[in-house]
Order: sequence, then C-alpha cells, then structure tokens
Amino acid sequence: MPDWVPVSRFGALLAAVYAVFAVMIVAADRAPGAGGGWISLAGMSSYLVTTPVSLPFEMFGQKLDFKRNLDMGFAILGCSLLVYLIGAGVAWLISLIFGAHRP
Repeated sequence: MPDWVPVSRFGALLAAVYAVFAVMIVAADRAPGAGGGWISLAGMSSYLVTTPVSLPFEMFGQKLDFKRNLDMGFAILGCSLLVYLIGAGVAWLISLIFGAHRP
C-alpha cells in the first residue's frame, strides 16, 4: 500500500465480523423451512442485513434479487465496505481525541 493510504485494522476487523455474520444470516434465511409458520417473511433478514446497499438501489429502480448469489455477494461486500469506512473513521477520531496520533 502507498504511504498516503492508511489501513485501519479496527475497520478491517469490524468489516470481517460483519461479513461473517451477514453470510451466516443469509445462509439461515435460505435454509429450507426458514419462512415461518402462518406468515412467510422469507428474505426479510437478508434484506435487513443489506439495507444500506439494497435500499438505495431500490430507490433508483434497481431491485436486487436476493436469490442470486452474485447480487447477495455484491450487497454484503458493499455493506462491509461501509462498515470498514465507519470503523476506520471512528478509530481515527478516537486517536485524535486521545492524542495517540501525533504528526
């Protein structure tokens, strides 16, 4: 990596944890018999775990098909990137507040 591109270990850890949990939730959502009893909410947890990516796509008229692995992988990857950026920003802000990052 170039020197001007900082890499946040905290952000990467949060993104990895999010990706693992998101894949587990999607796998549980796709399992046979995971639709519920008298009401079927199949795909609801997959939508909720990828809302930061899937909601803007639906607002622009591009509905993601959560039954396709490619669309689900894209949504999880996009959400993992957002989690990384938020985690890196929080780590940077904490280092500024507590003075651990001095120029």
